[in-house]
Amino acid sequence: MSITQKDLTAAIEGFAPPSMQEPWDNSGWQINLRPGEVSRILVSLEIIAAVADEAKQRGADVILTHHPLFFMPMKNIDADTFEGGYAADLIRAGISVYSAHTSFDAAPGGMNDALAEMCGLTDVKPFLPDAGLEVPEGIVADGTEIGSGGAGAPIARSGKLEENLPFWQYTDIVARQIGMEGRLKMAGDPEKRIRSVVVCGGGGGDYIPSVIEQGFDLYITSDIKHHQAQWAKERGLCLIDGGHYGTEKHFVQVAAANLRAAFGSALDVVETAVSADPFL
Repeated sequence: MSITQKDLTAAIEGFAPPSMQEPWDNSGWQINLRPGEVSRILVSLEIIAAVADEAKQRGADVILTHHPLFFMPMKNIDADTFEGGYAADLIRAGISVYSAHTSFDAAPGGMNDALAEMCGLTDVKPFLPDAGLEVPEGIVADGTEIGSGGAGAPIARSGKLEENLPFWQYTDIVARQIGMEGRLKMAGDPEKRIRSVVVCGGGGGDYIPSVIEQGFDLYITSDIKHHQAQWAKERGLCLIDGGHYGTEKHFVQVAAANLRAAFGSALDVVETAVSADPFL
């Protein structure tokens, strides 16, 4: 059984619309060898050497990733670089690559809706950042807010915690739900009752000022810098840094489920067995 590349593209862009990606992003076909038919697709968070080897060993025609293989414009393909080496290897093997990055983050039912559900939130809504809170230099990394979306599509999500648990207890639940037991970083009052939460998979530290200004109790994201955490803690915001991998690894299961729902037995959808977590 197989499907056409056209139908595969349409399905992916149905649950991760390119119009929702950030202006700086590079979602879409990273390597497009224009396979007439696609019978097997491997779904992974990103391309690393072990994922490329896995795709070859398992006979994949396409790899679907969250993180794009190429972020910055390239003047040449150099096999001595990471990206160039992966590209050369995959091209020789006849494997194409499609990436659904911020398009999937922002999409309904995508990365952050799934993360909110995993964290037990109700009344989930798009989180709309604003720039009304004056912050010292360096707290917002580049002086701008991220996550507005290429067409104004919010990336982060807000929601409520019906049980109003103390921070320390809710942290244990989040750790289990995202599979990061013993690996979370937390900042804030352990006894604070958590009623309102914002989630943003991946590096969302630049949202911290808006989360504080809008009065939320807790922010779950990753890649939070020391000074961001200190600044937030002093203002009463609790933080959970679940790690970039920890807050985004569910891309594999969610995207794979979407593809299986779209194509059934016509497409063999393989979830990677490789961990892309660089930390021990």
